[in-house]
Amino acid sequence: MEGQESKFKPGDTVYTKANPEVKLIVRLYYRRIYYCTFAEDPKKKEVVFFERELL
Repeated sequence: MEGQESKFKPGDTVYTKANPEVKLIVRLYYRRIYYCTFAEDPKKKEVVFFERELL
């Protein structure tokens, strides 16, 4: 997406600052929000985060 610089790219493994033991996979970065799936359980409901919440 033009004009959007993101720290993480789709497919990257990330962790949240609040729960760093849970592994997440970035599915989409859109309008400064990361849409992530759970690495251990991809069928689980997707979660969303701002960049500042991720490691």
